[in-house]
Amino acid sequence: MASLPLIVGYGGINAAGRSIFDLGYKRILFDDFGPFEQQEVLQSLGHLMGESDEQTILDRSLIRKIDSDFFQNNNLRNPELPTAAGGQLPSGFDPADTYNARQHPRSLAMTVFGLSDTLKSLGMPWEEIIKRVPRDKIGCISGCAVAQADKYGMGGMFQSALSGSRVTSKHMAMSLGEMSADFAHAYVLGTMGITGNFVGACATFQYNLKVGISMIQSGEALICVVGAAESGIVPEIYEAFAATRGLAEDDNLLALQKKLGEDFSAPNYRKICRPFGENIGMSLGESAQFVVLMADELVMELGLDIHGAALSSHIHADGFKKSISGPGAGNYLTMGKALQQVQQYFGQDSLNKTFVHAHGTSTPQNRESESHIISSLAKAMHIDSLPVTAIKSYLGHSLAAAGGDQMINAIGSWNNLKIPGITSTPALAENVSSDNVNFLLDHLDFERGSFDFAILNAKGFGGNNGTALVASPDKTHNLLKVKYSKKELIKYQEANASIQDALHAEKDLILNGSTKSRYIFGEGVVDGMVDFDFHAQEIINNKTGEKLSLKATLPYKEFL
Repeated sequence: MASLPLIVGYGGINAAGRSIFDLGYKRILFDDFGPFEQQEVLQSLGHLMGESDEQTILDRSLIRKIDSDFFQNNNLRNPELPTAAGGQLPSGFDPADTYNARQHPRSLAMTVFGLSDTLKSLGMPWEEIIKRVPRDKIGCISGCAVAQADKYGMGGMFQSALSGSRVTSKHMAMSLGEMSADFAHAYVLGTMGITGNFVGACATFQYNLKVGISMIQSGEALICVVGAAESGIVPEIYEAFAATRGLAEDDNLLALQKKLGEDFSAPNYRKICRPFGENIGMSLGESAQFVVLMADELVMELGLDIHGAALSSHIHADGFKKSISGPGAGNYLTMGKALQQVQQYFGQDSLNKTFVHAHGTSTPQNRESESHIISSLAKAMHIDSLPVTAIKSYLGHSLAAAGGDQMINAIGSWNNLKIPGITSTPALAENVSSDNVNFLLDHLDFERGSFDFAILNAKGFGGNNGTALVASPDKTHNLLKVKYSKKELIKYQEANASIQDALHAEKDLILNGSTKSRYIFGEGVVDGMVDFDFHAQEIINNKTGEKLSLKATLPYKEFL
């Protein structure tokens, strides 16, 4: 029986704050929570931002006007851009301050911080896990879609001569798209399994998720950390998206506010991103998000929390295209296959217990094309009213990490029984297809068990379409009852008790101000020329006794 890829940990950082313990999710739904949860959100953000005033904390998180010194601090120029809006990390927070960073590009510093939180979310020391799991069986797939484009990455490499500086020894390596995974292995995890980044434009997280799912199902990995990290808040990226006419600009925002009868004395950046409504373009953001996938057998042994299961991630190109940046046909296949899997394997009723995180970029093209995809397929599969939301309305478009934002918020919804609505959109646009679809323009409260599945959709430049299917924690536990006996499940629950105690302690540390990242530099370095003893079927680290198996399946037995 194939292993089920269970989600046992998650963490990251974006404009809403820390993802661990649903703190960022609760910032998005801040007004819908009571005083206790609100205070936790404010404490967490306050420690990150170095701020104690509630209104300042709220005003300087989520999508908003970018800080006036942001480009100056992170890039080699501070130009006038067509918009000042963006999904910047909470103001005052620099992830590079949380560890001994040495001129690291911003998205890599976000990787170190976000992945450190992800390990904290496991409730078990990472050192204990890697003692029990061979390090070559632990992978990490993560990276960016465009580039580490600030002054310490590709931006600095290409612009150094123009700015009167020089290319450093770090610029080239730290520009590479897979460097988020490389940093993860080398400085946070200390692991030796699969690494890399399956780049797929705005669908990169879904692409990486497909690799992680495959590794767990095949048994090539027992653990795979899946993620993406990118800061699109770079002058050249703003200018490039403006050139494609895909970027929401201030002049157009003011015109839209006037057209809709809203106050148009100043741009309302909180509502610059309006998926599926009258809209003017996308807004850029920054995010690093990670989930830990683990084989179900190992989860049962360790007793870790189960936040759901990553069942599948479908990828299809568009075929022949007129415009490389325009929508195409492939997303009908990826969405359709995810929905069809629910119908085929879980029954028609399960389709009515599914909700969708749409790509929802807030461009006029997207609202028409994506709504047609969702509506057409919902109608074909006889879904009564498929709930659809779009989280970019709060966070902006974090490019490679956009699917990670969707994943983290889907998990938050199951934990807190609320789906964030597209509250920046007052009404659907006339050309939005809405048959058999419930576009959530308000938050949706639901009862436990109402939603078994979430679909995470992405449509990227170049015909990069990715759609992931994720099962809820409750549904996942029900799936495990098919494979495991009652006695085995009770044993798992007993092991899980200590995990809960550890998580409560970790949450207390965070709420009391802990922001330190896990960053291990120069410790435990393995030198194969010195440390390894070689055998036909394994390599042994003679310093630690660790055994690295050389056995690998060649799946062509019919030909051998």
